[in-house]
Amino acid sequence: MKLSLKILLLFVFMYIMSCQNKQNIINHFSATNDTLVIRTVKQKGNGLFQLGVGGVKFKDTSEIFKHTVIFPKGINKIKRRQFKTDFKEEKDFYVELMVGEKDNKDIFIVDENNNNDFTDDSIRLYKKLNWDDTDPLFKCSYLISNGNKIVKDSSWLRIGESSKRFSLGRSEYLTGEFYIDSEKFKIGIVESINPFSFTYSHDPELALLPELGVKKDSMSEGDILKIGEFLHLNNEYYRFQKITNNGEFVTLVKDKSFKTRVGTQIGMLAPSFNAITVSGDTIISSNLQKKPTIIVNSCGCGGDIESTEAYYKIKNTYHKKFNILHMDSGINKEVNEGIHIDSENKFNIDFYKNYRKTYCSRTCYIIGLDNRIKDKFNVFAWEIVLPKHIQH
Repeated sequence: MKLSLKILLLFVFMYIMSCQNKQNIINHFSATNDTLVIRTVKQKGNGLFQLGVGGVKFKDTSEIFKHTVIFPKGINKIKRRQFKTDFKEEKDFYVELMVGEKDNKDIFIVDENNNNDFTDDSIRLYKKLNWDDTDPLFKCSYLISNGNKIVKDSSWLRIGESSKRFSLGRSEYLTGEFYIDSEKFKIGIVESINPFSFTYSHDPELALLPELGVKKDSMSEGDILKIGEFLHLNNEYYRFQKITNNGEFVTLVKDKSFKTRVGTQIGMLAPSFNAITVSGDTIISSNLQKKPTIIVNSCGCGGDIESTEAYYKIKNTYHKKFNILHMDSGINKEVNEGIHIDSENKFNIDFYKNYRKTYCSRTCYIIGLDNRIKDKFNVFAWEIVLPKHIQH
């Protein structure tokens, strides 16, 4: 008996030590861990995500800048732009960029090694963006805060002509491979809202990536999670709690409250609403119980008529199966086909905060008869998404 007890105690000790060793290995966790702090790896390009660019305005070299730089000789019409890497940091850290003409051709130079000297960097021809995997990306180094101290970091830039403007955007994403006991997972993280951002502190987005080797054109709206939303891993829900300023660590926290949460993540209870249409009617969510509801966002600003046309196609195709509500900003009050909700009407502010969230949105939500969010999708994907829900 004594020998058997000793053997049992030895196995228990070995099991405890094994669990502790797993926790000490980077990105290896136990199902008993309530908090997962996942170290990420920075990746070049967009991966499965959709990242854009923004228009850039340059300043003449005679204007005032935070510091001086060295320009190469033989280049005419030089202009300069500084991109601040960390807006939360009091000290000013920048990525430097210049444009000009050489041999009658438009060129640009990135201060790739962050030494305020353009003479040791490559001179590149300014071309139209192709938006494919063959489009070159340009690496640059910079200083940034990791949340505790200033560190040296680097990224890749996509630079070229887009919409007849000089355009630039950071082209990187993060991945984190980790284990919960023996099961492997992989997450991807982007900061997609601001193409000039070099941090992950503004509006980070996280997605559980498909298995290695599985490819998709892009992540769907329903795959993308914001801070405070939940990942379903190993039969448990983990809240996307936070990410460090430079994206090095992501924190997930186990949370048992998902089933009772109100929000617009798939599976959550849909926020109730009370809105006024452009025709003056009141729409109350509790009165829409006979059919599932689709909330369609379109974005008529900037000359986009396609997203509004998509709403009418959804309405004409599925009005017998769904309640279909349309939301946009500044809707023409003379429209008479369908149910239209103007996001600029102050009465609709709560509806806007829950189901639009930003001035220009094309995200659609499906609310089931159980009052839970069944799906969310880009308005242009309606022909792919909605037939699946009809089948079920």
